[in-house]
Parts: sequence; C-alpha cells; structure tokens
Amino acid sequence: MTIKKYMRLISVLVAILAGCQTSDSPKHLSSLTHELSESQSKASNYRIPADANVEQLVSQALSHHPSLTAAQQKIDRLQAKVAQEGALPDPRARISAGNLAETAAGQIDTMAGLEQQIPFPGKRRAMALTAQKESDAARSELNSLKLQIAERVRFAYWDYYLAHQNRRISRENHEILQTVQEVVQARVKANQGTQADLLRIATEISKIDQQLITAKQQINSHKSRLNALLNRPTGSSLPLPKRSSTPSSSSLSKLIARAESSHPSIKANQNRLDAFEHRLQKARLDAYPDFLIGAQHAWVSNSGLSPVANGEDQTMFTLGITLPIWQKPRRAKIREAQAGIAEMQAGVAHSRAELRQRVEDAWFRAEASRKIIKLFDERLLPDARQAHELSLQSYSAGEQSFVDVLDTWRLLLTLQFQQEGNHASLGKAYASLKSAAAIH
Repeated sequence: MTIKKYMRLISVLVAILAGCQTSDSPKHLSSLTHELSESQSKASNYRIPADANVEQLVSQALSHHPSLTAAQQKIDRLQAKVAQEGALPDPRARISAGNLAETAAGQIDTMAGLEQQIPFPGKRRAMALTAQKESDAARSELNSLKLQIAERVRFAYWDYYLAHQNRRISRENHEILQTVQEVVQARVKANQGTQADLLRIATEISKIDQQLITAKQQINSHKSRLNALLNRPTGSSLPLPKRSSTPSSSSLSKLIARAESSHPSIKANQNRLDAFEHRLQKARLDAYPDFLIGAQHAWVSNSGLSPVANGEDQTMFTLGITLPIWQKPRRAKIREAQAGIAEMQAGVAHSRAELRQRVEDAWFRAEASRKIIKLFDERLLPDARQAHELSLQSYSAGEQSFVDVLDTWRLLLTLQFQQEGNHASLGKAYASLKSAAAIH
C-alpha cells in the first residue's frame, strides 16, 4: 500500500472521529442546565384576580407548580427512549492494513468491512412498546400528581378561609363584649352590678384579644402555605377567601366505579403491567438468535510472489447469527418480568382498594358535614342567639346574674366557630372526594 493511500485512510479516520465531537463543551452544557434549573426553581409573583375563588387558585397552581414541570420532563425523557429502543444497533466498520495475506491475485494491501446486526423479528417492537408503556405510566403519574396538588390547594384554601372567619367572629364578639361592658359599668354605677362582673367581662375581652392574635398567626401561616403551592413568594397578596357552594355528592357506587376505572393511579399501574408483559415477550424472544449481515472489500496489489498476480480486488458478503447458548441470564429475565407482572397486578388491586376507602370516607364526611351545617343553621345557632339575647335582657332588668349572660354568650361564640369549621370540613371532604374519584 502506498504512502498516499495510508494518508487517505488516516484522513478518513480523523474525519470520522472529529465528527463524533459535540459542538457544545461539557462546561457549556452544564451552564445551560444550571440556568434552566434556576429559572424553574424561582417563585414568580404573578397576578391573581382579586375575586379569584378556590378553583381559579387550583388552576394557577397547576400552571406554575414546579413538581409538574419535573413530571413533564420525565415524560419527555421516557418518550425519547421509545425511538432508541426500537432502533437498529449501529453498524460496525473495520479497516485492516499491514502485513496481510497474499493470494494468487497478489498481495492484499488493505481490507475494509461493514457489518450490521439485525435483531430477531419482534424484539425491537417489544422493547419500543415497553418504553412507550413506561412513558404512558409517567403521564398517568403526572395526572395523579395534578389531583394531589389540587387537593392540597383546596385544603390550604379552606384552612385560610377558616382562619379569616375566626378572626371575623372574634372581632364581632369583641364589639359585642364592649357593648356588654358598657351595660355592666352602668349597672355598677347604679349599684345593681358588682366589680366581679367587670372583671369577668374584662377577662373575656382579653381572651378575645388572644384569639385575634392566634387568628392572625394562622392567616399568615396558611397564606404562606397557599403561596408555596402556587409557586409564589411567601408574602404575596391573595384574595380574601370566600365560601363557595359545594354541589351535592353523586351516588357513592358511581363514584367508586369512576375511581376504579379512570383514576390515574390505576392507569399508571396498568401501564406498568403492560410494560412488564412486553418485557416478558422480549425475554422469551431472546432465546432466538439475531442475524448478522456484512460485506468486505480487499484491495489487492498487482505485485506478488505468484507469476499470475493481476491485482484484482476482492469483494465478499457474510451472513451470520448470534449463538444464544447462555440460558441462565435469559431465564432470569423471564422470572424478572413474571415477578414484575405479579407485582403490578397486586399494585392495581391495592390501588383500587385504597381508592374505594378514600371515596367512601370522603363521601360520608361530606354527607355528615351537610347534615351538621343544616342542624346548626336551623336549630342550634338560632336557639343560642335567642338564649343570649334573653339572658342579656334579664340581666339588664336585674332578673339574672351576669354569669348566665357569659354562659349563653360563650355557647353562642363556640357554635359560631364550630359552624365555620363545619363549612371548612365540608369543603375539605369534597376536595378529597374529587381527588379520590378523579373529578377535575
């Protein structure tokens, strides 16, 4: 082989190796990755309408929560594997030079060959379907995560609502006690009341002040929690929470059937089950050989020991197969896939049982809250208000002690707090029901 031919071969190899170099250096790629992670991790103080309700806040959280971005990137990552798993392996090229064999046609200077492995029919498709089902499972996990975040936002919103209502009730009762205090002071001046009554009313006012401090702390805590779910800075302003109507729950049996058939957690496990079934198919196909096809070309010099050397080049084609003789790892792959199928089948059954329990618990909590709210509105609160008004009138007329006035007031205050807690409990129960039954 001449020096020029060697130089040409070396140039080809250098060009091939140079083409394998990426245009982006590792440092540059690291910088891009860092910038991307920084931009996605920062909270953004986007505007929320002043009249936004809980469902609008849920929508904002689903648009800005970083965990959903991470889940979407996972889907994209797994989806990119589908094309990889279904592709043919890269062909192999070889170049041989040096002191090669001599044939009757002359001395062989250089040999070049190309070989391609072709997997047994069905293997690539099984691998691609496995990757696709794993991507589908990740997509179902994303939908399940959306339900979880929506439930957490609704829970935080109702806690935020309850803290505001507790502050409102405390403020209203603070004004009521100040009015009562004026009545007590007037009676004391008229020698119809005692200093003990003034001390009692002052103590109750101080307790209300304490409740106002606690309510403010709870408002700030729940506000911070809600902003975190919305991926906003802690101190960002939020609309005042308001009570939203909670529709009547559907039939329990229909909700359970909906959860068992369409909940994303069920679909995720089912997709994983399908992925293991395709893995099993691939493991069984591994018992069959793959095919190898290739071509070689030899450049022959016209000089040689043979007197009939003519320098005629040689071209050859090859056909081969792999030899799947090591069966132990293949049997292990089959056992792995079968165990995965059994695991996912049990996972689907467990998810369904868990969803049935969650739906039933939320449904019964919602129904109980509705009945309790109705009882408070129709009987307990009206009776407590009437009892307090009558006791205050009787005290003003000197017919009852101030202790009776405080007792009826405390009962009314407790019922007011409990009623707002009942509304928050109903909102939370409905939030759990929507999450368990996959209601968007």
